[in-house]
Amino acid sequence: MHLAGFGRAVGLLSVLSITPVHGHPSLIWRQAVNRTADSAELKTWWHNTGEINTRTPVKNENVRQSHMYSVQVGTASNATGFYDSFVYESIPRNGNGNIFDPTDPNSVCNGQNCSKDDQITIEPDIGVDMAWTQYLATTATVVKVTRSDGGSVDPSNVIIRPTTLAFDMQRSGNALLITVPYSESGYRFSVEFQDNLWQYRIRKDSLNSQYVQNKSPNGENYVASYDDSMSIVGAEPTNALMIFMSPFPRPEYVPSIDSAYQVRTGLVTGLDKVSESIVYFGPGVYWLTGSAHAILSSSVTWVYLAPGAYIKDAIQYESQSLDLRATGFGVLSGEQYVYQANTAQQYRNIKSDDTSLKMWRGHSARGAKWTVHGLTTNAPPFNSMDFYGDLNSFSIDASDYKQVGAFFGQTDGIQMYPNSHVRDIFYHVGDDAIKTYYSNVLCERMTVWKTNNAPIVQFGWYQRDIDNVTVDAVDVIHARYISQAAPWPRALVASAASYVNPDSTSIADSTKRLSNYNITNWRCEGICPALLGINPLQNIDNMLFSNVSVEKLLSDATQVGFSTFRVFTDSARGNKPIALGDNSPGKLGLVIENFYVGEEKISMEAKNWNAKGHLGIDEHYDGRWTVR
Repeated sequence: MHLAGFGRAVGLLSVLSITPVHGHPSLIWRQAVNRTADSAELKTWWHNTGEINTRTPVKNENVRQSHMYSVQVGTASNATGFYDSFVYESIPRNGNGNIFDPTDPNSVCNGQNCSKDDQITIEPDIGVDMAWTQYLATTATVVKVTRSDGGSVDPSNVIIRPTTLAFDMQRSGNALLITVPYSESGYRFSVEFQDNLWQYRIRKDSLNSQYVQNKSPNGENYVASYDDSMSIVGAEPTNALMIFMSPFPRPEYVPSIDSAYQVRTGLVTGLDKVSESIVYFGPGVYWLTGSAHAILSSSVTWVYLAPGAYIKDAIQYESQSLDLRATGFGVLSGEQYVYQANTAQQYRNIKSDDTSLKMWRGHSARGAKWTVHGLTTNAPPFNSMDFYGDLNSFSIDASDYKQVGAFFGQTDGIQMYPNSHVRDIFYHVGDDAIKTYYSNVLCERMTVWKTNNAPIVQFGWYQRDIDNVTVDAVDVIHARYISQAAPWPRALVASAASYVNPDSTSIADSTKRLSNYNITNWRCEGICPALLGINPLQNIDNMLFSNVSVEKLLSDATQVGFSTFRVFTDSARGNKPIALGDNSPGKLGLVIENFYVGEEKISMEAKNWNAKGHLGIDEHYDGRWTVR
């Protein structure tokens, strides 16, 4: 089976060409004659303009290639036949530094022209990056991983997350072999070498805490040595490696190339004048610079990124079609943009919820649906996706979607509008990962890697009616927080205070209601935040947490000013506490069942729900909730 527009690419040997890059003799740019697979059982791809560069932006025509990992893939039935699979890499700030103006690499955010806090601190100084590779298969495969640093590839030095996958691992010379069974849902997993882990510590346990590091004396937040006051709040690979195995796409996800507008590689222009309904990015590298993004013509309803397509861009739909699509196994990368790039302010770092750049954006027609499948979004500079218009009738059908390199703070997961179905997703995310702001939503089979801001699931910010939401089968493989302090609850599930009226963030609307809200079959590995951090903005009925396990909770010291279930009262404005369980059977509005911390079950009967489970629920609601 061959995907349209992606021909067979087979070479007999690999060649390494080393040249200076951007004046750095220590950086190299790799050209290779590679051997890739393009068969009915396996497809891999490659970029001949891979640039190994851990310090600066790569050239427009190049793709940042992992400096640490090489990956080959073969079918399990022929484990000696391996094919190259390009390993991409993303670095914090994309080598730009914390700059204000995309046209001026010497501009610096100083707190006046833009906020200095992009929520990246020690990461560049300790050498953090995220690598990933993607391939397609119809059968069990073997992934072969080699390291350039000479570190151990013995299976005893490796953890694959989520750990429930339990893939078979073997060592073969200087390579790690991972056997990956076939799955119609694909796999999205992290390969973690235990000699490559970084333990994140905080300077003090408070709302304004910061990470510290003892590696780079001239770097940010350096300390010569750690002491007992510097709590460990997370552990992650310094050089992450994600593997994405996907089944071949169904026909409805692959358009005909014959009727499509085929974009030329290189600098992209003129997409606002296209007359076709399909925009087709074939294999190759495309860019628009950090001061532009693709505003599609009103005729375009489908954007296709072929395997091997790498687009440095953000995409905005203008069509009013009821059937909008974005499919393929290419990469949409925001690496050329500064943080919070404001399209109304020359793409400078000036935050605006309305005009700061979204990687995917549109203005929907009534009853429209956006289908997204297969794609990878890299290095979003702000919220990853937002649509505007009649959102109460707009829905999302998302599957096999990946987000990587989300080192900036305000980098959310995709929105889930009413009647949406989102499944088989990987999120590396800095802000709200799973957004449950609308009714009739099913979200399932999610893998989340969470950095230091906001919860995994968010349902706050506005007072609203929400009914029939299920978030099922979630694996949180990493979560690190500098604190869990109010008023910004950082938890597995949280509701943040309203910002509709900044002067009245304590006002709930008791005419609004959240009901039939289900969080089921969750696992959090490593050090995890609290289960709940709710600033309720509406009445709550039938809120169920079932089958949730966390490996270890953050220490009590990180929960400064933290209350799991905070009641808002504002008598000066006639506000009343929200109601819990008024329309639930037996007035039991919140049920937590089969909740484990480590090996210990948390329950009312065991009387460990607060001390061990960190469930500090306000006594106002006694009798309206249970842990069992």
